[in-house]
Amino acid sequence: MARSFFSRLVWMAALVLLQALVFNHIHWFGYATPYVVVYILCLQPLDTSRCGWLLWGFFAGLASDFFSGVPGVGAVSMTLAAMCAPRILALFAPKDCLEDMVPGYLTLGGWKYVQYVSWLVLLQQAAAVVLEFFSFFNGLELLYTYLCSSALTAVLLLVLEKMRGGR
Repeated sequence: MARSFFSRLVWMAALVLLQALVFNHIHWFGYATPYVVVYILCLQPLDTSRCGWLLWGFFAGLASDFFSGVPGVGAVSMTLAAMCAPRILALFAPKDCLEDMVPGYLTLGGWKYVQYVSWLVLLQQAAAVVLEFFSFFNGLELLYTYLCSSALTAVLLLVLEKMRGGR
């Protein structure tokens, strides 16, 4: 239990540093900026309490906000994603799985894991983009930013999972 907690804490620190030093400076085609901090929610075991999900999401978002120029957007969007993540995970987790199962390619299966990550990223990015734009007047640009950032983030999270070993 403690080993798992500290492992996730190290992952969160690494993801926040990667976000601040690398990914905040990527604006692919002027629209897509990946937000890899969402991966910390993908590392939460199935038996994480509701409060635990919210704390991990809030503090990961807050830490990434500290290094970005948009205060509050990461904290709010990550907290929203963390609030919905257990329900999304329950849709894709097998009914007979262990309580301490951590979602991954091997535990959920490839396609189900891709769907889980995609839904989580789509939810988080929807909140982040709407809060960042804070307007619906430029709807086409908002849609491009949302779709491109979501796709790039999901692909990067799936690559991170493969690099981690897909446990």
